Amino acid sequence: MTNQRTAKNKQSSFMVSVEYGYEDLFLELELGRFCTTPLHAQRIANSVNSVILLENHMVVIFKNAESITINDDFLKHEYKFKICIKPKLLPFELSSFINQERDLFITNQMYIAIEEDLKEVNWDIKTAFRYLQQQCDEWDQSYFLFSFSSSYVVPLLVPVQREIQHAT
Repeated sequence: MTNQRTAKNKQSSFMVSVEYGYEDLFLELELGRFCTTPLHAQRIANSVNSVILLENHMVVIFKNAESITINDDFLKHEYKFKICIKPKLLPFELSSFINQERDLFITNQMYIAIEEDLKEVNWDIKTAFRYLQQQCDEWDQSYFLFSFSSSYVVPLLVPVQREIQHAT
C-alpha cells in the first residue's frame, strides 16, 4: 500500500513551462521535459527569476544566478510569443477607491486577460522587440524586462527516456 509520502516522491514525466509578459506581449518558454517528482517539477518552473528581451536575443536568468541566452538559431522551438487581443481599458487611480471598491475592481473580469484573450503569433525575437518599441513609444529602449505571469507543470503520458538533472 502506498502512503502519501511515497506518492509525492514517485517520479513521472512532466513538461515544464513558464510564461512571462510585458504590457500585452507574453512569452511562453518551455524549460524542458523532466522525469522527476511533481514537487521537483514545480521547483524547476519556479527556478526562473526573470527574462530580458533584447533586439537579437533573450536572456533567461535563474534564481541561482545562472543564465542562458536564447536566439533565433538556438532554442527557437522552445518559445512562442502571444499578444493579448482583449481591448485595453483606461487606467484608474486605485488610491481614490475604498478597500471594498478596490477589491471589486481588481477582480473585475473586464481587466483580467485569460488564455482565450491571447493570440499566438509566429514572431522571431527581433519582431517581438520591435513590436514592444512601437507599443511603448520607446525607440531608444535597448531591452524589455518581462515579469512573471504563470508556470505550467504538465504530466506526460510518454515517459522521458532519461532523467535530466536540474539545479534548483
